[in-house]
Amino acid sequence: MAFLSGLLLNVPLSARADSAQLAPPAPFVTTTGQEMSTSSLKEQPTLLWLLSTWCGSCAAGLHTLSDHAAALQKAGIRIVVLRNYKNDGFPGMSIDAFVKRVLPNFVPPKNWIVGQASRMLNRRYNGRHYPDIYYLIDAQGKIRAVGSAPSVTMNKILAFARNPASH
Repeated sequence: MAFLSGLLLNVPLSARADSAQLAPPAPFVTTTGQEMSTSSLKEQPTLLWLLSTWCGSCAAGLHTLSDHAAALQKAGIRIVVLRNYKNDGFPGMSIDAFVKRVLPNFVPPKNWIVGQASRMLNRRYNGRHYPDIYYLIDAQGKIRAVGSAPSVTMNKILAFARNPASH
């Protein structure tokens, strides 16, 4: 896992297999226009998900996350859903339009942040330009897992949410 995180993040990792990489700081903008940074995501376990709005598995993943929204909120997990910077160079709708199309009546719970990744965030978290990649970040700001397709890997996300070490 540490090796995979290093490849995706393009940053060096410790040689120890049990060490966790600190999530690198990078800015993003919420759909309400608030400028934030991944460095502000500490103190609460977080699912940081970068997606492309043209991606079919991303639509399925958004459905799955919304289906489990109450359980994730109860577990204290923050959900950050960001559209890849410039949709990774492909045409596609804004993140707002995507969420409204996929989940027409969805009102994001308090633990959700929806927005747009900056170029720096994309470079640091998605240097290989995957259309769908997420990071599970513990309350200390350490990356505990990297995955894709929440609709397929929801059990991994729920296990992270239930793990006291994440909090």
